[in-house]
Amino acid sequence: MNSESNDLSQVLRSASTEDRTVILTILDETLASPGSVLDLFLESFRIGQKTQQFLNHIVVVAVDNQAYQYCISIHPHCFQLTSVTSKLAKRKGSTSPDHLTLKIMRFDLFLEVVKLGYNFAFTEADVMWLRNPFEHFDNVKTITLACGSNPQGGTSTMIDKGLFFMKADEISFEFLKILRFERVLFPNYLDNSICEMVTHKLKGYSVKQLDKTYFGGFCEPSKNVSKVYTMQSTCCDNVKSKVHDLRLVLDDWINFTAQVSTNASTGTSPFTWRAPKKCVG
Repeated sequence: MNSESNDLSQVLRSASTEDRTVILTILDETLASPGSVLDLFLESFRIGQKTQQFLNHIVVVAVDNQAYQYCISIHPHCFQLTSVTSKLAKRKGSTSPDHLTLKIMRFDLFLEVVKLGYNFAFTEADVMWLRNPFEHFDNVKTITLACGSNPQGGTSTMIDKGLFFMKADEISFEFLKILRFERVLFPNYLDNSICEMVTHKLKGYSVKQLDKTYFGGFCEPSKNVSKVYTMQSTCCDNVKSKVHDLRLVLDDWINFTAQVSTNASTGTSPFTWRAPKKCVG
């Protein structure tokens, strides 16, 4: 990251709020093209409640040149991780980063952002922002995150729900440094979810978990549209399926807000989501 720090610092500075907070998302070419997940992600901010204000504070981090080129054509704050692109060019026959490379790249980026003194909300690009989640973030605790559960073999493991907020303080800095150390000793450690790693390393004294009622996913959808803040296309690996079903989410949201407006409702409408058509069978 050292060779990229100046460029990153400039992008963060231009996108930052007055209290040095940015919104980060990371993607590759599969999510960044006309009609892609990135388009839907940005659209959700435009049509969400009290989310338009965040559009100018989103930093889209691209791991390849195609994603970067598309980003700069539609959004003002884009950053390319050229170090990742360079590594890929040296690997014959490789067209995309492997799983471990992406994990390492993410946490190195988070550490650099914290070192530069910026708080950040990290969001997967397939998380639709329908309401302002900052209303639920804790201004005192270091990390606020959305977690879910995934029962396997009679036990339940914690899974990420595509969204967390991290303050730039000494605790977050040390936590991210520990993760860098752990991955050297235990290469598979980063396969754990951020929810598991935070719970294990920070023991909860500086962590707030978000209420599942407000932060949904296709695996664990929140039925009450009047309470949902974000919705992620979990349980869905196929990109075309993601685009199709996230489009349904945004269309349902548009219909719901129009219905609430028409009925002068207080938000207690019986309106419900359509079930995902392609992501969850």
